[in-house]
Amino acid sequence: MGQVLLRSLLYSLLFLLAAPLPWPVQAASAPAAPRMTATVVEFSVRGDLPEQTGAILADLMVAAIANTGRFTLKDRLSLLAVAKIAKAQELGSTGLLDPKTAAELGRRYEVDAVVIGEVSKLGNLINVTARLIDTRNASLLRSGQIQGKNLDAIQIEVNQLASMIIAPPEPPRTFALTVRSEPADARVRLLNVPLTYQPGMQLSPGEYQVEVTHPGYVTHTGPVRIEDHDATLNVALRKALYALTIEPQPADAQVRLAGNAPPYRPGVALEPGEYPVEVSREGYVTRRFPVRVVDGEVRVPVVLEKQPPVASAPPGGYRLNVYTHPEKATVRLLDSKLAYQAGGRLPPGEYRIEVALDGYESSTLAVRIIDSDVTVPVTLKPVERPTVYRLTVQARPDKAQVRLVDSASTYQPGVRLAPGNYTVEVAATGYATATVPVRIVDSDVTLPVTLSREEATAEPPPPPPLTQYRLTVRADPANAQIRLLGTRTRYQSGVRLAPGRYTVEVSASGYQTRQVAVTVADADVTLPVSLNPTPEPVAAPEAPPPPTQYRLTVRPSPSGARVRLVNSPYTYRAGVALAPGRYTVEVSRSGYEAQQVVVNIRDSDVVLPVTLQALESAPPAAGAYATTRPGEWRISVQIDGALSGVDRSEVQKIVGRYVGQTVNRDALLNAATQVYRSTGITLRFVVRNRPGGAELHAQVSRVQRRTYESSVPIITGGQLENSGFGVSVE
Repeated sequence: MGQVLLRSLLYSLLFLLAAPLPWPVQAASAPAAPRMTATVVEFSVRGDLPEQTGAILADLMVAAIANTGRFTLKDRLSLLAVAKIAKAQELGSTGLLDPKTAAELGRRYEVDAVVIGEVSKLGNLINVTARLIDTRNASLLRSGQIQGKNLDAIQIEVNQLASMIIAPPEPPRTFALTVRSEPADARVRLLNVPLTYQPGMQLSPGEYQVEVTHPGYVTHTGPVRIEDHDATLNVALRKALYALTIEPQPADAQVRLAGNAPPYRPGVALEPGEYPVEVSREGYVTRRFPVRVVDGEVRVPVVLEKQPPVASAPPGGYRLNVYTHPEKATVRLLDSKLAYQAGGRLPPGEYRIEVALDGYESSTLAVRIIDSDVTVPVTLKPVERPTVYRLTVQARPDKAQVRLVDSASTYQPGVRLAPGNYTVEVAATGYATATVPVRIVDSDVTLPVTLSREEATAEPPPPPPLTQYRLTVRADPANAQIRLLGTRTRYQSGVRLAPGRYTVEVSASGYQTRQVAVTVADADVTLPVSLNPTPEPVAAPEAPPPPTQYRLTVRPSPSGARVRLVNSPYTYRAGVALAPGRYTVEVSRSGYEAQQVVVNIRDSDVVLPVTLQALESAPPAAGAYATTRPGEWRISVQIDGALSGVDRSEVQKIVGRYVGQTVNRDALLNAATQVYRSTGITLRFVVRNRPGGAELHAQVSRVQRRTYESSVPIITGGQLENSGFGVSVE
């Protein structure tokens, strides 16, 4: 009787399990992972239960796991079949397989994993446990347990048990690490992990050793701990100190550091910089000179000369004249209370003179006045300030491609760039792409970048479709009517719109109508609009006349040209009614030069004739356009008439380089990629063979719109081919 009951329960459960599960086992948006091959082993039975309970529960688990679609399942294995490989009592007592048994089970039945389990009854409670085991190393991947007072309760929980053992583990959480250094261009490294530091990089919780270095500063090394939130580490480096020793002769001469330097003593510790030094002794000529401390200990030998016998100097001393070129340069006496005057008298001694002028290199020199007037000529050198410096990226691996993000310059080794901040992108197949900021100040820069390998991934996804965002207008009163002016889109709450600028009109009976401009950039927009009640007139004044509108008719030549109103909420059609004002009309057609005409509408209808000029292409030289090989052409170029303004100029500049040259499909793909990165426009090309040559027609396939808050996404040649690029031959 018990066996019949179990069979009926089994068939009813298999029917229920064929229906969709009421909860998701795997997120629909998760990327498809390789499916493992698995099998379910008959559950072992303990306690007062029918002997077929283990086989029935194993069959229920097979059905539940099959519904998830995460495994390729093979037929259920009986305990007797497994006993041929492992001892039955070992499997039944522990529920685990030793590595040798698991490996043999996987090899013999060609499975990656097995599900084993046990059903037992203790008192009035039935326990069912299940484990998912990797046959390659006998490791326990997941496990689960359910309980019930009877088999009816257990059968309801089988789906939950299956979810417990096959649910994928949650991905580890990561948090951003940002190191703010002073100076800002200091180099930051992570010492205990093989990762290249980048500002805001994502790291798993743990402790990391951070090293911050900069030439001329003391290196900082210390830990930073990431727990359950982003971490920011502020590091202010101390300037390095280096010893300065002056070795005077005679040895008892007095040494002094002028200016704000600390008092001198042999081996005094100083920051990098230039320091004025004075060495003096009675009976000797005082010496003053600058000493520069850069990145190491400095020792300076100084030999003083004995003071020569001095004849009696004239009153006030001797004259000093400094002749400068340019003449308007400024002359100063350093480390002296006396001010320089051309031809001024100074007592005998040694002086330091500084000659300076904006735009020139300053000159500092020593002048000795002994027993006569002194004349010193000084010529300043103009400051040579290079406007550009070289940037060289040393990428590993060598085959990596280097690109300057958001820059008009194309990277090549040693590319010349103006001072400023740049972003370098380094990418290679099979490696994680690295984006590194670099700052160019006043010298050439060499940037080493080492990429980290990544696991093979699927082909890159096609470029994202044009994004639309929701616009919701919350009107007061709530029954107000809402319209979108200048567009064919009909407003409804949460209407999806492409990024751009729109005019919303809100009106209601008894209220003043409002027109509100709204910009949809890169997020949903909610626009509150409150209307003001129409004021009741004190007297019954005469109603103002309605605003007058006049008709605009554009007569283009050729007649099939496209006409549109630029930067206007109105859509042009023949005889469109417009309020008085100033409008810009754009007329374009394929094969003709587009024109923009300004028209003023005052107090009457306007008819505007516009004649387009046909595009001229240089006639090919004799034999210049002969096809060299199949799939190659020598071409002349025609640009789609729908392009105008800056976009047309950019396309003409890039595609025009190929006029008269031999091109193939790869060359045209390269040109289309450059056009997309510059304008956001995807081109397709039509090659039309003509006697003696070929015409290349560049046509617009797709436009990636740009606003001041967005930019054209990065795209590869393969992605461009999937988003509209193509070459057809006629």
